[in-house]
Formats: sequence, C-alpha cells, structure tokens
Amino acid sequence: MKLSMTKLFVLGLIAAPMAAVAADYVAADSNGDGMLSLEEVQAILPEMTTDTFITVDADGDGLLNADELAAAQTEGLIPASDG
Repeated sequence: MKLSMTKLFVLGLIAAPMAAVAADYVAADSNGDGMLSLEEVQAILPEMTTDTFITVDADGDGLLNADELAAAQTEGLIPASDG
C-alpha cells in the first residue's frame, strides 16, 4: 500500500497516542480522516452497539479518535487487536 505524504504526516501526528491502539483500528479508518465512525468500527467489530460507541466517544463528536480508542481498550470496552 502506498501512503501519500499527507497520510504519513497524519500518522506521525497520531503516532504517540496511537501506540496503544492496534493496527486493526488504524486500518479500519476507511476514509483516512484519522477518526473512526460507528460504521468503520462495526466493519471490524460487528458486535459494537450504538450505546457502546456513544460511551467510548468521550467528546461526543460522533467519531472515535486515538485517545478514545486507547481508553476503550484499557477499560475493556473494546478488545485490543493482534495488530
């Protein structure tokens, strides 16, 4: 997979908080915006409910960022990946 300079830059910006977030979650970002929508999460975790997603979405913006994913993994709300 060829990464554009923009994607590499974005990945660099989120690398520190993303360290605790496995590769499956990064790969699930189908539109490359650095965030995961409910649909993107459900593509890799079909069991993700809307209620759980809302709980994980700490800032209430309707998207999960790296910090929210890491916290959800730590809290056991979503599994850590093999990534």
